[in-house]
Amino acid sequence: MEYEAVGAELTATEDLPGLGSALGQLDCLLVRNGAHWIVARNGASVEVGRVSGDTGAVFDTRYGGRLSDGEGVSVSPLPGGGLAVSGRDSVTVQEADGTVRWALAHRPWPSGARGACAPDPSGSALLAVVQPALETDRAEVLLALDLATGVVLAEAPLPTSWGTYEFQQPLGPAGSADLFLDAAQGQEEAYSLLVALAGKELAVTRVGDFDEPFTGSSDRAGAFLTVAVAGEQLTRYDVPAHPRTVARADEVLPDDLVFMGRPGFLDAARVLAAVGEDPWEEECRHVLLDAVDLRPRAEVTYPTGGEPVSRVLPLGDGTWLTFDGDTVNRWRTG
Repeated sequence: MEYEAVGAELTATEDLPGLGSALGQLDCLLVRNGAHWIVARNGASVEVGRVSGDTGAVFDTRYGGRLSDGEGVSVSPLPGGGLAVSGRDSVTVQEADGTVRWALAHRPWPSGARGACAPDPSGSALLAVVQPALETDRAEVLLALDLATGVVLAEAPLPTSWGTYEFQQPLGPAGSADLFLDAAQGQEEAYSLLVALAGKELAVTRVGDFDEPFTGSSDRAGAFLTVAVAGEQLTRYDVPAHPRTVARADEVLPDDLVFMGRPGFLDAARVLAAVGEDPWEEECRHVLLDAVDLRPRAEVTYPTGGEPVSRVLPLGDGTWLTFDGDTVNRWRTG
């Protein structure tokens, strides 16, 4: 690619034990409570870290928890500490000291499927995807649960069955009522759903096509990104029903390259994306795209000892994270 070369400068590095084995988990890289979080696992132990607002540090908060069963389990940090746990046959809220605040049992997930949970942006409810009460019901169920008591506030059917799920909160604006819910069904169908809780009503709005999951990244004005499963298309949405910009890899990237991993907003003006020949391989390059038209403007170069990796996490403040085993590196452009 013939673009301006922009150097990367390392601003901070920190180890998080268990991160290397957790990077493939759907709950490893999360947006919660207006910040990015990283979830690491070491056997039954879980450690979560909130990425610092200080660009010269990696984490400003870290705390741990324990799981009774690590298979098919998703966790989410909670406002004020503690963890919400979506398990094989229950949803549980743990206090910061590990005691259980409440638990809600549900029919077990079948092999290959799993739920997820996340607090809503108000911090008063926990949204969780669970199995339907009856085995004859195919559609999985979204519940809104009172975060303090576990009482069911609302429920809605989802357009998926035998799925795997991932919640992300918007990074901004702070008052947004929507959560992003990726709902993957099989290897090719991936519904992107915007979820909002208003009183006793859950609204579920589908975004995009079947193979267009959220990247998990939004900017502070409310725009968000989706990327095709095979990396052939990146889309920016400002209004859920209508894409603002569609960038097709075969039109904007040379040499049969595609988008990889999870492109995200580096800041209001730029999107950082890994690109490569195969979206499931590690070998890649990092490019900076204009955040409005999603066209490449520059390629990131790394100093000796650093290299582009497919799992890159843009933070929205002009910095990004890369991962090397249990080590987290934070970068900015020079």
